[in-house]
Formats: sequence, structure tokens, C-alpha cells
Amino acid sequence: MVTMELLYKPDFEEAARRWRAFWQGELIDRPPTVITVRREGAPERPGVRQLEGRDGDFAAALDKFEAWAEPMYFAGEAMPKFRFGLGPDQFAAFMGGEIQFSEEHDTSWVLPSVDDWAEVMPLRIRPDNQHWQHVLAFAEAAGQRAAGKFLVDALDMHSNLDALAAFRGYQQFCLDMIDQPEVIDQVVAQVIELYSLVYEGVANAARMDEVGWTTHWGQLTAPGKSEMMQCDFSAVMSPEMFRRWLRPALEAESEFLDHSFYHLDGPDALIHLPELLSIPNIHGIQWVPGAALDAERGQHTWVDLFQTIQKAGKAVQTWGSPEAIKWLHPQIRPELVQYNAWCETPAAADELLAWLGANS
Repeated sequence: MVTMELLYKPDFEEAARRWRAFWQGELIDRPPTVITVRREGAPERPGVRQLEGRDGDFAAALDKFEAWAEPMYFAGEAMPKFRFGLGPDQFAAFMGGEIQFSEEHDTSWVLPSVDDWAEVMPLRIRPDNQHWQHVLAFAEAAGQRAAGKFLVDALDMHSNLDALAAFRGYQQFCLDMIDQPEVIDQVVAQVIELYSLVYEGVANAARMDEVGWTTHWGQLTAPGKSEMMQCDFSAVMSPEMFRRWLRPALEAESEFLDHSFYHLDGPDALIHLPELLSIPNIHGIQWVPGAALDAERGQHTWVDLFQTIQKAGKAVQTWGSPEAIKWLHPQIRPELVQYNAWCETPAAADELLAWLGANS
């Protein structure tokens, strides 16, 4: 097995052992735990915004990232990792959608760009698409800079029906699913085919295959190809619609990937949990209650939900303060959980890791 060293993560190989065990459903001594905290006495420097580098100045964005990473303590299984891209609707933009940017809010969206599906089928990504070219060039620059120092995030995909709904417009796409389901059958099959093209295009440009490890916005790190799959549009879908259109897409994506998690977003999407748990290649679920429920209860308090997921043989990802994690930990299976912890000091991070090691 080839070993790897990272400038900003000198204990990479130790962290890699726990990540490998996690993906195999095993436990070495404690669950993989991600904690990123500034070192004592180190300068506080701003992180990289989501749209950093949109102006084409990739070097400046990477300089800013390294300036932020240098004083940080990547405790446990945390990784120094560079996130780049054009925002949540970039997959739709690659297909030809008209993207709009908000520098003030550091995000973007795609304007409804399809009047008639027949006019844009078959769905494709043109090599000369300016947004696709930008992302590939950024990935290449990031991959070159990252060598021996940090990892490069896989792209935040928002693929499958999220991309289709953004491309068509959410309201009209809902009507399409009722009025012309056979057409939706076709465009879903076509967007499924684009997933591997986008993933591999970015991964190859960023040299992820040479590194052998991938990570993403969900903070999970894995050998081979990995991604946090999602479909926020599922919140407005019936179970029948999910089975007809989304399940085939998620099956195809998870079969393409070596390791996958699913981002389950909000209470309206919970109806699809049984279907998600029956997809063999999805390793686990990241549950995000949403702002309203977060105000009522901490994310770590969803014990019944976590136990239901684990009973199906799937892992869970959860987060919170050291106190929240210590409260939850005895109530769930340690080999099927991954924690993201909020610690104020390196000493607090080390204490939590030691506690988990002694109580797992």
C-alpha cells in the first residue's frame, strides 16, 4: 500500500487507517472524527469563499487557502482540503443553463432555461461550455498546487433531478412529472449518463486518481471515488416518483462511486428514508433537520432516527459540541458513525478524541 504525506496533515496515514475501517464497517479504536481548529496563538485568517476564483485568478484563491490552512490543527480525521466550483447549480450550468451569481451572498443559481425538453434532448455537456471549461481549469490548478500538501474536494454536484429541476424551473418540472412522465423518463436517463463524465472530468483534471483519496463538502474522506450524493428536490416528490425517477439515478451514482453517502435534507424528505436504506451501495446518511427544527432541538438528539438508519446496516454522520457527542455516543453503534465536532482549542479536540478512544 502506497503511503502518502501531506504538509498540513502530518498524521495522514493514521487518519487514513480509521477512514478505511469506517468504509469497511469496522472500528479500530474510535469513529472517524473531524475537528478543525486554529492552533493556540496562531493568526486568524479568513477561509476561502465558495465563489473564490470565479474571476479566473486561481492562484490567489489557492494562496488564500494555504494562508488559512497553515495555522490550523486538523485533528483526528480532519483533512486540509480545497473546495472550489461555481455554486450549487453548476451541473445545470454545464448542460447549458444560464447561471447567475451573487458575490454578496457567495452563491449562484441557474435561471429556468428550458421551454421544451425536445429542444435540448439529448442532454449533453459541450466541451466549449464556458462554465465547464472554468471548472476544469480550476481543478487542474488546484491539483497541481495540492500535491504533497492538501486534498482537493470533489465537485459539489447537485446532479440527477436537482440539475433537471434547476434547468427547467422547479414549478414547471413538477408539472412535467405529472403531465409528461415519459419525457421525464428520457431526461432522467440522460442526466444519469452525464454524472460519470462530470465526476471523472474534474477528478482527472485535479489528479485525484493519482492521489488515490477523495473528499468533499460533507467532510468524509475515502479511498477511490467518493461523493455526498443528494437530491433536495426530493422534498416535493411522492414515494412513487422517487422510485420511478430518483432511485435509478442514485443507484447508478452509488454504483459508479467507490464510497457514497446521502445528504437527507429536511423533514419533507424523511418520507424517502426507507427507500434510501434499501439502496445497497449507499454507505450512510447525513441527516440535516433544517433551520426550523435545528432551533427546536440539536442535530445530535435524533437518536431514534440514527438507530433506525444503523439497524438497516447504514452509517450516520452527525455533529455538535464535545458535550453533545459524548451524550449521543453511548446510544449508537460506534462502527457506524462519523462525527464532526466543534472544539474551541486543540486541547479540547485532543480531549474529545481521547474520550472517544476510551469509550468506543
